[in-house]
Amino acid sequence: MRPAARAAATAGTLVLIAALALAFRSLNAFGVFTDVVPGFAGSCTAIPTAPGPEDIAIDETSGFAFISAMDRRARAAGRPSPSDGLYAMALAGPAHPTRLAGTPADFHPHGISLVRTPDGQLTLMAINHRAGGANSVDVFDVAVKDGAVRLSEIASIQSGQLVSPNAIAAVDRSRFYVTNDHTSATALGRMLDDLLLIPRANILYFDGEVFHVVARDLVFPSGAALSPDGGHLYVTEAYERRLTTYAREPFSGALAAAVDTLAIPSNPDNLRFDGAGNLWVGSHPKALAMAVWRSDPSRPAPSQIFKVTLADGIPKSAIAVYTNAGGEIGGSSVAAVSGRRMLIGSPFDTKILDCRMNH
Repeated sequence: MRPAARAAATAGTLVLIAALALAFRSLNAFGVFTDVVPGFAGSCTAIPTAPGPEDIAIDETSGFAFISAMDRRARAAGRPSPSDGLYAMALAGPAHPTRLAGTPADFHPHGISLVRTPDGQLTLMAINHRAGGANSVDVFDVAVKDGAVRLSEIASIQSGQLVSPNAIAAVDRSRFYVTNDHTSATALGRMLDDLLLIPRANILYFDGEVFHVVARDLVFPSGAALSPDGGHLYVTEAYERRLTTYAREPFSGALAAAVDTLAIPSNPDNLRFDGAGNLWVGSHPKALAMAVWRSDPSRPAPSQIFKVTLADGIPKSAIAVYTNAGGEIGGSSVAAVSGRRMLIGSPFDTKILDCRMNH
């Protein structure tokens, strides 16, 4: 074989190996090789909701769960649903989500976060994907009186840096972190980021006046939570199948380089702390099944919930607490836990699960 032909053959072989390696990495990230073995030590009841109850947050003090619902199929069809909004559900008594007034007319929420200030004021922050394509973070004061919840909007924060906001973690009434699951503004760029697992997403910090990029080079960051002491920020990277921990500088909000990563054998989504300091991860183990379900409501994707234990602020282990093939709820995205009670949400279903864990 001539030298030129040999070099071409070698180059071709290397290209083929690289392509196969990339294909394997992508297929693994999308859950093609993941087995789904149903299991849960407890019982669950379905509670009907508006379509797309993607995020849930519990406020133990008031005894309410807050639900963010957006009909993603209707939005994709160019007709945002009038049922999109924030809902509240009392943890005591009959479980019945009630839509909350006080939100803007053009309001289609995604990730939410609750924070209670030292004086007792409860604040709710919500990512808002407006019908025209702009994004904002809308901030509400929450009042609970005589068993009823009222919202009062105090701010709506817009910026061109909010390219594709997904998850939010409130620091106080005016400061927060927000993840952009993509930084490309085009559908083609986002598709390539997903298929090739290109790390171009980021995390923003809003200091009360302006946004700062505090972390870069992420792959679809879809969940965020602040540690109870404010010392760490936790972020899920769905297609990297991991939970990343950042040390946080409380005064400036700056994040140090990632201090830890914990592998999770699923596509992790939203994060929630319980009262005991455990971190709960909503996830969907098969991303390709999620894509199928998005277009075909009759084929729900599997769901999986993980409980993460921490030591000195660092995640040490992730144990699957709930796994289902999709018959109970499709493509779980969040688990909000109070004691042995767990509320599971989903971006495409029309219900949440109200579960009682045996232990």
